[in-house]
Amino acid sequence: MSLDKMLSQKGLSFKQLQTLEGLRTLDQQYCDFLPADLLEALQKWRMGNLPMSEMEESEFQIKLGEQLNQFLSETFGISDATKKLIDVAEEHKALMAFKERFIQRGARRYRREVEGDFETHHTMLLGKIDGDSSERLEDRVARYALTLEAGSPEEEAIFQWGYLALNDPRGQERVKDWVTFKFPERVDHTALVDTKEASFQGIPVKIGTRPNRRRDGFALTDHRMDKREVASEIAYCKYCHDHDGDFCSIGFPTKKGEPELGFRDGPLGKPLVGCPLEEKISEMQRLEKDGFSIGALAIMMVENPMAPATGHRICNDCMKSCIYQRQEPVNIPQIETNILTTVLDLPWGVELYDILARWNPLKREGYLPADPNNRKVLVAGMGPAGFTMAHYLSQAGCYVAGVDGLKIEPLPQELLDNPVKEWSSLEENLDERILYGFGGVAEYGITVRWDKNFLKLIYLTLARRQNIDIYGGIRLGGTMMLEDAFELGFDHVSMAVGAGLPRVLKIENSLAKGMKQASDFLMAMQLTGAAKATSLATLQVRLPAVVIGGGLTAIDTATEVQAYYIKQVEKVLRRVEILGEAKIRENLSPEDNDTLTEFLAHGREVREERSRAEGMKEMPNFTPLIQKWGGVMIAYRRTMEESPAYRLNHEEIIKAFEEGIHFGEELNPQGVDLDKYGHVESIRFTKNDEVVKVPARCVLVAAGTSPNTIYANEHKGSLEIEADNHFQGFDIDGKKIEVDWESTPKDEFAPFTSYRDGDKRVSYIGDTHPTFNGNVVKAIASAKRSSEKVMEALEALPDNTVSNDELSAFLRQGLVATIKSIDSSNPTMAEVWVKAPMAAKNFKPGQFFRMQTFEQHSEVVEGTRMQIPLLTVSGTGATEDSIRLLVFQWGTGQRLIPHLKEGDPVILAGPTGAPTDLPSGKTILVVAGRWGAAVMLDIGVALREAGNKVIYLAAMGQKEDVDHMDELEAGADQIIWCVQRGEKITPRRPQDRSVEAWDMIKLMQDLNASGDLDTMSVDRLMAMGSTGLLKGLQTELSAGGKLADIFKEDLEITGTIGSPMQCMMKGVCGQCLQWQVDPETGERTKAVFTCAGQDQPLKSVDLDNLAARTGQNRLLDIISAHWLTYLFEKAKEENIEF
Repeated sequence: MSLDKMLSQKGLSFKQLQTLEGLRTLDQQYCDFLPADLLEALQKWRMGNLPMSEMEESEFQIKLGEQLNQFLSETFGISDATKKLIDVAEEHKALMAFKERFIQRGARRYRREVEGDFETHHTMLLGKIDGDSSERLEDRVARYALTLEAGSPEEEAIFQWGYLALNDPRGQERVKDWVTFKFPERVDHTALVDTKEASFQGIPVKIGTRPNRRRDGFALTDHRMDKREVASEIAYCKYCHDHDGDFCSIGFPTKKGEPELGFRDGPLGKPLVGCPLEEKISEMQRLEKDGFSIGALAIMMVENPMAPATGHRICNDCMKSCIYQRQEPVNIPQIETNILTTVLDLPWGVELYDILARWNPLKREGYLPADPNNRKVLVAGMGPAGFTMAHYLSQAGCYVAGVDGLKIEPLPQELLDNPVKEWSSLEENLDERILYGFGGVAEYGITVRWDKNFLKLIYLTLARRQNIDIYGGIRLGGTMMLEDAFELGFDHVSMAVGAGLPRVLKIENSLAKGMKQASDFLMAMQLTGAAKATSLATLQVRLPAVVIGGGLTAIDTATEVQAYYIKQVEKVLRRVEILGEAKIRENLSPEDNDTLTEFLAHGREVREERSRAEGMKEMPNFTPLIQKWGGVMIAYRRTMEESPAYRLNHEEIIKAFEEGIHFGEELNPQGVDLDKYGHVESIRFTKNDEVVKVPARCVLVAAGTSPNTIYANEHKGSLEIEADNHFQGFDIDGKKIEVDWESTPKDEFAPFTSYRDGDKRVSYIGDTHPTFNGNVVKAIASAKRSSEKVMEALEALPDNTVSNDELSAFLRQGLVATIKSIDSSNPTMAEVWVKAPMAAKNFKPGQFFRMQTFEQHSEVVEGTRMQIPLLTVSGTGATEDSIRLLVFQWGTGQRLIPHLKEGDPVILAGPTGAPTDLPSGKTILVVAGRWGAAVMLDIGVALREAGNKVIYLAAMGQKEDVDHMDELEAGADQIIWCVQRGEKITPRRPQDRSVEAWDMIKLMQDLNASGDLDTMSVDRLMAMGSTGLLKGLQTELSAGGKLADIFKEDLEITGTIGSPMQCMMKGVCGQCLQWQVDPETGERTKAVFTCAGQDQPLKSVDLDNLAARTGQNRLLDIISAHWLTYLFEKAKEENIEF
């Protein structure tokens, strides 16, 4: 039966339940469903007229939850399914009763002599029990045992059987998977991870003691506990809410009853604050114990409506504060996630979650969405903090526009408009799923240890709401400024922009070829799609690999680089075999030839292992291969027990060890050694005052991040920054609040930044906030707590005269980028106009964009998505609502541009980069090739309009490379046209010149000597070209160089640095990092983010480092380009349009 047909019996429909009126009707029906006494109590409770202690309120909510479970079961026509859950819960209670009576109190305490071995006793037991032989033996034994009388010989026999099962090796093997034989172990916080000594490339390391867990690719690696394992954990819980001892939720006090003393410090030195959300954990488990899973989810969502983003493999603050401190705690995150998935697996489970996120009668206040209040909030960042803020504010009646700098794929309209019956229809294999981009760091930073389908669920829940709009590719500070938001009619801006500025190691040869930031690697792998067999994206890594750092990011990076390497060499092997190895090798450099040989050999070994495993009908075991090729090691400067990963979530270290990771301790990085090609070959550490060298072909740096205060750095004076580089916090009254570094997520905090637009405020949440940074659940808590402060600030504002519909329509027009036109008549360059009004409004000459197409809109040819993973494209002019891009047809993504069509949606993230500095009254010489000529179309005019004389030395390959000659002339007072070969360019103005030359240094000398270029009049030289051109100018303009004496001594020299780029959000991923040097000594001084400032003082740029950075993925880029040519041919053969 359809959901609408079922709901119609209650006078409801799916569409009605998306509205406030529909939810009010549902609430009234729930009230009518309640017994009279409970209804009366509920009404008084909602009115605040029912005094209760916290313990009494918990019991009351449990009763409401039981009724809600039945009510929603009947309303959605799933009573049979929920009855089965109750029946299963009763079976599990019987199991737990058997465990307690016969195993825990009987067998474990048995002290008499037992005759015979386990097999003898087991055979005797099998002869006594009955039941279906296909039924679990554990259930049959428990059912039989519970029929026995206390003190009977049969009971004694079970005690003896259980004793042998616990102590006889054959018995232990027989019951190893029985929950009735699993008991919490004592905990030694100094040895939470069992390890043994091993060697990695000749140095001592730690590895795990557990058997290796086989992993193949990027499917979900942890399928969580099953229902009976969860039941065992629930039975272990003491349900402490009934005596105000639920420290898992409220925190472990220094002294009970004296909250002013704060929280007790745990054995690892961290305060035991409990769940940052104060989720009703004990109450949730009480309901789940009885099989009331819908009620359990509802009570969980009272304080944690974003429950899919928490739980197993995400947070464990609750476990750290569990009442069990000397033995293993209750595994609350497993229980929490199991309750969620149990409900999701019910028919219409997705809709049950969606409804409970908007209507939850177990809440005293806010159980329904508030009436629309015509308040408008911009939430910048759609990570855990941002999407939680969007939820709370939309529930409070606000219109919310959520924006994120990352690409966010739209959800299928079918999902938005229609109910989802089966959760499985929404789930996707994580190996193959659409990379939606929603979820921020939860999408690109967290690995497939966690089910990212949960992000899709949250995305769907928010995207369906009439008062929420979500836009990707929109960077606050680029596409939209704070002042833009307030001018458009927003009442508030909440900055949920996460962490940024990954820390760079200042060691010898840092950021050489083969060395990346961990954030760069994870984002490239998980957002551009490099790990997918269907993708054209490239990410080149080699083994052995060393990950530097001791936090959870280091752990994740280590496991993922192993899994990715297997996928990489498989993809290379397949594509090279199809394309032809000889063809690929034709023009490869010696380095790339060597690397290809390595990748192909490893790819063949992977294929052989797959074949072996298939023959044995088992999972392939890639760990021995990874180890053979060098393996992966985490290198930390202290001991493992001192690492943040150990102190915060040691379980992740255990899981990493299961995948074969090595952990090197007390290793302080000193420098990187390079091979003859300039690629990382080894890394040097100091250990115990001795230098040790570790072979490494890949070095990934996970040395921490800084708060994301990029907006304040980019727009000086807009936001006040405090000493430790966080936003300076202010309270609701505008009073400055100093940061207390000892504060916890449950203490008072400063919710607002210094920015004010009249009485309108800007808040900051998540990793940007010093009180809440560090993990997902704290980010969610920051939004939950800050939303109340935001609403308080909004209530003080005068009425907003802009309607929600009006603003929403404007944003759809202004923020969504679409192709306006494409001229690809020139086979080497496509001219693209993209309609993107807000981007066009804020674009300034010299800036650029990140361009991508949507995965789900891309056709598939030969198993490959014809999607542009990511392009850096320079703006070459703007109209009122559109940006012009000139895209040269080399590379992979660039060659897909001509296949776009008018009206196609794209991501045009930006503008980013620094606008070209526009002085006044200067003579400026621009030396630029064809790519620089495209940029000159815009900046030349701007420089002249600012009152400068512009001389343009146009270094073209040939005459045909000139595009838009009229515009180039308009942007320069004089042009010196130069070609390297063929017919010269004919000048059209008397002041212009035309020459044939390939050496720009000699050409400038000659032009100066002939009088065609007065070099001494030049105040600034701007170079836009290849690394070779920049290197030549850097050398010859320095003291003693060939050009030093013909230019002014105080000549300003800038180079436009073409670093590889990815996020282009000015300090998040770190792919664009570029070292600068002291021009006098050549010593490195700092690493800068090129996407934040591409025009850099040329003498200060480490151009050797730039050359290395741009060659990071060269081999895979070459293969990908060949592969695209092959796909074009296949598409033509098969008449596939894309």
